[in-house]
Amino acid sequence: MLIALTEHSQRFISYEYTREALQKYREKGTFYCPQCHQPVRLKIGTINIPHFAHITNQSCDRLFAEGESVLHLKGKVQLFEWLKKLGHIVELEPYLVKLAQRPDMLLTVQERLIAFEYQCSAISYEKWRLRTDGYEKERIEALWLFQTPPKKSVTPGVQKVSIAPIMQQVMIHSSQGLPYLITYDANSSQFIYWSNLLHLQGHTFIAKVQCLPIEMQRYPLYEPKPLSRDDFKRYWQLYKKTGEQYMYQRLLRSKNGVQDPFLRSCYEMRFALESMPSYVGLPVKNIEAIPCFSVEWQTLLHYFCRQLQLHPNELCKDDVRLFLRQLDVEPTEGAIQAVKNYSMIFENVESGKDWMGYIYVHLFAFETSY
Repeated sequence: MLIALTEHSQRFISYEYTREALQKYREKGTFYCPQCHQPVRLKIGTINIPHFAHITNQSCDRLFAEGESVLHLKGKVQLFEWLKKLGHIVELEPYLVKLAQRPDMLLTVQERLIAFEYQCSAISYEKWRLRTDGYEKERIEALWLFQTPPKKSVTPGVQKVSIAPIMQQVMIHSSQGLPYLITYDANSSQFIYWSNLLHLQGHTFIAKVQCLPIEMQRYPLYEPKPLSRDDFKRYWQLYKKTGEQYMYQRLLRSKNGVQDPFLRSCYEMRFALESMPSYVGLPVKNIEAIPCFSVEWQTLLHYFCRQLQLHPNELCKDDVRLFLRQLDVEPTEGAIQAVKNYSMIFENVESGKDWMGYIYVHLFAFETSY
């Protein structure tokens, strides 16, 4: 932790002093944990940011930030100083007595309280949920900013990315309903925007990656722009290429042959795996609610419709629920809407309209025409 209490109960921020000054303070006085009020050790290294830590074997039922990484301390200082320079009212590591929680920063914006959490280490969903719910009960907004994972590419442009489940929990939706994620890289002092997220399967998405130096960022954080038509073409190429790779791997890994429901449906529908119909394997809104890749569930949907002698756009809600159960997917509102969204696109394909333009507008824009 970066803050401790002096013998006179004054808050002492370690990184605001030189190492020489800290050496003198450490020799003269004692520092205490703001939570348990037990003595803490001032650690002054040559690499890590000076900070406080509980003394070994000392019990504290509300331990905070023990074993903080160099990266976490570094990023927390950068973000705190950034918010101060912007003129915001912000407190570093405040202890919230009612919650027995201590956010990295507490920001006050027009009488709104925002708990600013900069997360570097792994955190379980249960712990994240508990802390977030705690803030919400006290009418404090929770803003979680994750450290950009070290293996993530931060090269700007359209690309496939893998987003951990816990990070998916903090995705934001723009005013136009487009999902995006913001992370922070303390090593390069940059905010990384993973915008216009399009789900592929599992934890894999297509995203437009953009980097913004901290000195160019403002708060509230910028909202990314909708995808341009040129970028959409890159999305489309990457999406179709991923679909082709999926089909190839699906065929190689299947151990059931034509007994595999997907492969059996392809056989019955006369769909050639190396050249699937253009209306199969299309991206739609809410697609993340159906975990398997679009080319698979949309093929199975057409086979399901064939058995009912209906077109996808003629299915009622109960039909869609039945299909999802056969797919072993929970019939949530999101999953039902994904099927409905696909049915609308299929209707455009059948009518001979500009369905590529329709998909662009459906996913990334709010225009009446392409």
